[in-house]
Amino acid sequence: MARFRYKAKNLDNKVIKGVIFAQDEDELRQIINNQNYFLVTSRKIPESSQFFGFLERVGPDVLAVFCREFAIMISAGITITKSIETLKESTKNRKLKDILEEVYIEILKGKMLSQSFGKYPKTFPPFFRNMIHIGEISGRLDQVLPKLADYYENDNKIKKKVKSSMAYPLFLIFLSIGVVTILSLFIIPIFAELFASFNAELPEITRISVAFSNFLKLNFGLIVFGIFLILLLFKFLKQLPKIRLMLDRLKLNLPIIKNVSIAQMTARFTSGFSTLLKSGIPIVEAIGTMGKLLGNKAVEEKFQIATSEIKRGQGIAKSIKTINLFPDILIQMLIVGEQTAELEQVLDKTSGYFEENVNTSIKRMVSVIEPLMTIIVGFLVLFVIISVFIPMLDLLNSIDQIG
Repeated sequence: MARFRYKAKNLDNKVIKGVIFAQDEDELRQIINNQNYFLVTSRKIPESSQFFGFLERVGPDVLAVFCREFAIMISAGITITKSIETLKESTKNRKLKDILEEVYIEILKGKMLSQSFGKYPKTFPPFFRNMIHIGEISGRLDQVLPKLADYYENDNKIKKKVKSSMAYPLFLIFLSIGVVTILSLFIIPIFAELFASFNAELPEITRISVAFSNFLKLNFGLIVFGIFLILLLFKFLKQLPKIRLMLDRLKLNLPIIKNVSIAQMTARFTSGFSTLLKSGIPIVEAIGTMGKLLGNKAVEEKFQIATSEIKRGQGIAKSIKTINLFPDILIQMLIVGEQTAELEQVLDKTSGYFEENVNTSIKRMVSVIEPLMTIIVGFLVLFVIISVFIPMLDLLNSIDQIG
């Protein structure tokens, strides 16, 4: 089955555009005709373009807005088909518009909403599709969608806090790389030529700087290409299960990022677990889903142990405690929720606290990284200055003695 980008009109001269899956152009024309439109132009999207699945992705903020608008429409009594049709026309995101066009066609064919979303796993993650499926089969889609919207809004808020807090440390890293590159490519060579013209005896620190500068000048293109290849290789390798598991374990053990990773997963757990329980999902299934939702393979393995414990009749709090990941205060809240039979409400009330805890953890991490990066940048600049200043001073002294 191929993808076609098309343009169609109806008898009122209304134009629609989008992307549709079809066996061939004849099937495409039939699909368009079933909507009371006639095909104007169509173009098959090459297979190479379809290879890049990441192009289907939309930002979490876009997904959060989609969930909220969809929830409002369903709650107002608008049918699923009409809601999707309205959303595909109103969204400003081109990728989401194209995808919703196909989802709309699939629904008209009689497919379930969750099945239609399932064709685009990069856009609609498993958690989203599972929740939609549960809402459909239980007839509570109007209740599930607002909870999904709340979850993605909260999750997006946490991610934005992490990104904004990491902006300055990343700026310092790029600044240090930029300073070293500019000094090595443009400043040190000037002084190196000056010293060479006087046949000056260079100290070890200056010889190191000049050697590094020459190496960078001669191999700059290869170095940039090599860095690009390494990043590309890393992106490929981290998709491999064993490498992904190793990296995820590092996140839980590296001193600088450990606290932020745990705080972020704790906030996502309280918000997501509450959402699942409120939607009527059984506890065992909810715990299994949360293990995958936290985005860490090492933690997912631990959640499998917790799921087994719950199946054997162990309490939720004790089972989660075996994971040895979350802070004691969360375990205490789970105990309170179990004892009072108000687990969803307890998780709701504590989720705000854990979201704020993400901020605190990020601030602590940044307070360590910022001075460290400042020291590194300062050291690199000082190294270059000293490597130039010492032979320059010797050169001036020699000139004075000759004079």
